[in-house]
This record gives sequence, C-alpha cells and structure tokens, in this order.
Amino acid sequence: MLSSCLKTLLDFTNWHKVSHTATLASLKFTAKIQDEAAANLASLVINSSDQKTAKFSGYLSLGYLLLGCLAVMGTIATPAAHADSVLGVELSPATCKLNPYMGNLRQCIEGNPMTVNFYRVANQSCSNSRYSMSPLQENLTSKVIPDGNIRKKIWQQYGRCSGLSTPNYFRTITSLASQLKLPKELSSGRSYRFASSGLSRQLLSLNPGMKPNSFNFFCQKNSAGQSVLTYINVCYDNNGRFAQCATRSYTCPSQFLIDGNY
Repeated sequence: MLSSCLKTLLDFTNWHKVSHTATLASLKFTAKIQDEAAANLASLVINSSDQKTAKFSGYLSLGYLLLGCLAVMGTIATPAAHADSVLGVELSPATCKLNPYMGNLRQCIEGNPMTVNFYRVANQSCSNSRYSMSPLQENLTSKVIPDGNIRKKIWQQYGRCSGLSTPNYFRTITSLASQLKLPKELSSGRSYRFASSGLSRQLLSLNPGMKPNSFNFFCQKNSAGQSVLTYINVCYDNNGRFAQCATRSYTCPSQFLIDGNY
C-alpha cells in the first residue's frame, strides 16, 4: 500500500513536469487507503479532475496527494486510545504521616507499605448493587485493601459503577495489584530522594508492556516543604493491559522523597 502510494506520487510529479494541461483524471490512484482521513484526501484529489489546468491547481492537487500518502505512512497521527480503567496505589507510610486523620486506618496501624485506594472503570453505568463478598475473598482482598471500611467506600464510589459484581470487582483489583511490579525502594521501610525520571525507568523495566504515559505520580508536601510521593495511578485497557492515561499529572516535581518510615 505504501509503495503504491509513493509510486502514484512520483508518477504525478513526472506527469506535471511534462504538461500543465493534463487533467487529474489521468491519474491511477492505486493505493488502497484504509485510513478515513486519507480516503477523504484521496477523494478531494480525484474529484478535482474537473478543475482548470492552471499551474496552481496542479500544485494544490499534488499537496492533497502528498497528504494522502502521509496518512498511509502514519505521519498524520490518529488519537491514541485512552485507559478504560485506573488502579490507584497508595504509599501508606507517607500518606499516614502526612494526613493524621488516617491514623486509625488499618494500613496505618499495621504498617502496610502499599495499599490500593481505588479502582475506577470508565464509561459504565452505576447500579444499586450492595457490597457482598465471602469471608475468603474478604481475606484475600484485605492483603491489598486492609481496612474493611475503606473497601466498602471504594465499592460505593467506584465498584458499583464498574459494571462488575462485588466479587469480580475486587478479584480484578487483587489480580492487577499482584501483577504490578514496583521498585523495592517503595517497600523498604527507608526514605530515599528519587528523580521522577529514575522511578519511571524502573517501572518501565519491571513491567513489560508498560508505556511512559501508563502511570501518574502524585505528591504532597511535608512540614519542611519537601514533595513526598503519596500515590501512583496506573492505567489499563479493558483487557487488563497497560494503556495511556487520559490525563497527565504534574503534582510531583522532577525530584521528590519516598518516605517508607512510619
């Protein structure tokens, strides 16, 4: 397809050098353009065959043909698919210290290094489904969302609008959380100063298929005015693969603290 398009462009250029009086109807546009934008541009070229044979007309048509080829080549970019779901990961040591009202939450009391604080699925209608899980699944889910009240709040705010039943919703959360690989520094119990670019590289290295725009960092300032990493949001498509986040976060500077101490 690309070679045909380029050949047509070359043929048109040679033809235009030979005669300015020839019409565009003589072109054999053989490229099978699948992209809608390219198809529209091709139509403009073909439908312009009844134009006058002025030199400007020839150059204008050449421009349309060139744009059609560029679309086939992918130079005219189409919007990338955005995420169908977002998993929120909380760095609990930092959030528990920076937000004293969270001190009675189970993750803060037990000293969990990381917890899931939400899972949002896009473009689903909300239902009145009640929170209901078996004791076994409650126990499994507590490994990533330790506090029972938080689990219920997540269900009320996000789960019932996910199109999933309670068990399937939290099963998806535990599955995504267990597969997500995070740098060991985030759960070491120590504090580090990190460059945003360095943490990004580690995430990309640890998670095959992850893209630079598949996650967002969120920071909060401590009493000393230092930015501390508090949350990482990870974006997925509806098949559980990493996807482009719909928006980009800029709440973190180029360097920030990772506070793993309770």
